[in-house]
Amino acid sequence: MSEREYVKQLVDIIPEEHLDKLIEYLLNLSGDEYDEKKFELISKHILDKYRKAFEELAH
Repeated sequence: MSEREYVKQLVDIIPEEHLDKLIEYLLNLSGDEYDEKKFELISKHILDKYRKAFEELAH
């Protein structure tokens, strides 16, 4: 198992009430090379999480 797969599995088992702390920590990691990828992941997460609400607002 790669480190990436291991981390993904850890994130999957973290209770939802603690995900905000993890996301905040990850967002604060510095490095310009990560900024574009972080933006892409965050925007996808927001869209997936609130897709139904966005669709209802569109109608």
